[in-house]
Amino acid sequence: MTVGFLLRTGPYTSQNVDTCYQLASRFLARGHEVRMFLYEDGVFNLDKEIQSPQERNLAEMMAELAQKGAKIKACGTCAKFRGLKRTDIIEGTKLAGMVVFSNYVKECDRFLSFGF
Repeated sequence: MTVGFLLRTGPYTSQNVDTCYQLASRFLARGHEVRMFLYEDGVFNLDKEIQSPQERNLAEMMAELAQKGAKIKACGTCAKFRGLKRTDIIEGTKLAGMVVFSNYVKECDRFLSFGF
């Protein structure tokens, strides 16, 4: 089964990224494919410069998902509007357009959206 996620909220503002991480980790562990598209403030979850010594490091968590095989992409336009460049995002992820998002939705057996 292929499971997709749309994440629209930024880091440390809600439980959404943690929920996506936990669900995606469990799906990957069971052999399922995971697609994740980050949109609006969600793009900040891929910022490799997140520093959180006393909290969980969300960028490291997202990098872990990518290393385990999750396909993670973020809206390039949303990133541009927020000053986030390709060189700013974690390894194993990419910036993409809405065509990629629509393909993710089409490819997935289940698609979950986490927003405001």
